[in-house]
Amino acid sequence: MKFHPFANLFPMMNTHDFDELCSDMAKHGYRPENPITTYKGEILDGRNRFNASEKVGIIPMFVEYAGNDLLDFILSQNLHRRHLNETQRAGVAAKIANMTEGGDRKSNHSPNLESDKVSIPQAAEMLNVGKSTVATYRAVAAAAPELVEKMDSGEMTAHEANKTVKEKERNKKRSAIARAGASVKPSDHWNIWQADIQTWQAPRQYDFIITDPPYPKEFLPLWETLAIRSSEWLKDGGLLIAMSGQSYLDEIYAMMGKHLDYYWTAAYLTPGQPTPLRQVNVNTTWKPLLIYQKGKYNGKIFGDVFKSDGNDKDFHEWGQSISGMYDIISKICLPGQWVLDPFCGAGTTLLAAVRFGCFADGIDLKVENVNISKGRMNDETKNLE
Repeated sequence: MKFHPFANLFPMMNTHDFDELCSDMAKHGYRPENPITTYKGEILDGRNRFNASEKVGIIPMFVEYAGNDLLDFILSQNLHRRHLNETQRAGVAAKIANMTEGGDRKSNHSPNLESDKVSIPQAAEMLNVGKSTVATYRAVAAAAPELVEKMDSGEMTAHEANKTVKEKERNKKRSAIARAGASVKPSDHWNIWQADIQTWQAPRQYDFIITDPPYPKEFLPLWETLAIRSSEWLKDGGLLIAMSGQSYLDEIYAMMGKHLDYYWTAAYLTPGQPTPLRQVNVNTTWKPLLIYQKGKYNGKIFGDVFKSDGNDKDFHEWGQSISGMYDIISKICLPGQWVLDPFCGAGTTLLAAVRFGCFADGIDLKVENVNISKGRMNDETKNLE
């Protein structure tokens, strides 16, 4: 038998539950209190029971629908006995929205009447789900149809699916920029190399090294390497300004202090929701900026609180915003000075530097990051001309 369009609004049982239904039928036969509801020769409610009875090889019981609101009936039957999460309910609402009964909603008049249509707000209310979740489900379904089954089965929430779609879009954008950047030649204002900080030979000494090294514990040795190399790369009186996480600050301070003189710790305020540090039960809304000097710093006076206007992970998973890096550079550096970022990632620090009027060099281990940085820097330089 065919399934009615409204029956197909809801996801089928998962394999485990279906197997249990089959086992129950094989042991006890078809339970008469749960007949399959039909309407005009199609199954309106009871698809899983019908499939299970066919698999087990027993004859099910049927009853013809006698009401006058098919949609209301199928919703009441499924919502009361199915444990659907928010995304699954949103999926049903998305399918209902602006749908006539393909088929009419009412069983006692002609199909495709304007009055049969259900708006997104109405569908969301019917399924007791937020309109924004329905909108997210619909957006994911349009952009990545392959994720619909995962959302409908409960394997993935609409939020998780939307993050997957956005990450896919970001990766596509990053790849396009990297391809374009691969052929970009260095500028008089900047240069970027694919290199390791342990072995890279700098073409000059720098007024400032401003960088955001990786935070996970396995990268801790890089901090001492950074301090050692910064003592070579900085001009006398130059500053190393390194953004850090809070978890291993004591170890980082100890390593850095062996090779450079401690100057100050500033605060970089991060927007949005606090970042939870579960291991210490702290929600943090700022990052330390560790400032070390080579010799005696005698540059301009600066404040010790900097702020980003928003996150920017479009070009790199650990990327900082241009607004935040510009706030640091514009308050500490002078136009015409040289800035180095030895963990340049997607080039945000370098962009902020040239935008302020500084010269900038960067290195990164990954070729793709280098090419993305070159592409972005090339566009930035054109805009400044």
